[in-house]
Amino acid sequence: MLDKTNSIPLHLQVRNFLRNEILKGTYTEKIPPEFDLMDKFGVSRATIRRAIQTLIEDGVLETRHGLGTFVAVRPIEEWLGNLSSFFDIVEEMGMKPNIRMLSQGIVPAPQDAAKIFKQAEVYETNRLRLANATPVVLEKQYYPLEYGLKLAEFDLNNVSTYDIFETKLGINLWEAKQSIAAIIPTAAEKKLLGLTSEPCCALLSKRLVTDADGNPVEYEKSIYRADMYAFRINLTRKRKL
Repeated sequence: MLDKTNSIPLHLQVRNFLRNEILKGTYTEKIPPEFDLMDKFGVSRATIRRAIQTLIEDGVLETRHGLGTFVAVRPIEEWLGNLSSFFDIVEEMGMKPNIRMLSQGIVPAPQDAAKIFKQAEVYETNRLRLANATPVVLEKQYYPLEYGLKLAEFDLNNVSTYDIFETKLGINLWEAKQSIAAIIPTAAEKKLLGLTSEPCCALLSKRLVTDADGNPVEYEKSIYRADMYAFRINLTRKRKL
């Protein structure tokens, strides 16, 4: 189960295993006692305690005096198929959402955004999404200048841009196409998201939102903490007639 020839310290291997089991739903309330984990992994109590402490510091676990160590956080689950805002998703999970603006302004269009909007310059926003004060998503959004300059008139902290488009600007968001892939975040991205694990991976989501006429309104590239965010979808098997 543990690779004692690996350069990754044993306590980090134990931490990574426990974190993955929590994400998979193996442990939903309480993790096994220390002595059970010592037998399971064949390591010392000090190694188990160090692994658990790192997960407590990461906010994944919490200790309850006299009761044991419990799972403190569960991933935010976003159901694909609905064009929902971050506020809607987090509030439905019973958590408090927060969105913090990091930077905004006119920038040279990256190749993918230039191809979408057919503009040499676009309006860019960089925001950090939090749930219960924990960073979960680092988002970068691009807009055609026409829409971006209108958004610039609003305070984009703690607001849904979807709501601004539909209630303030009269632009109906109709459809979105989205892709999701695993990436290795940069050091700067890890710092903003509060990620300390080594090695570390995250989820990159690319989403293009269009209006009822098929015109591109928003192109978003967001980096999600893989330990705090999960995407779900319902699938139906197509029956042969």
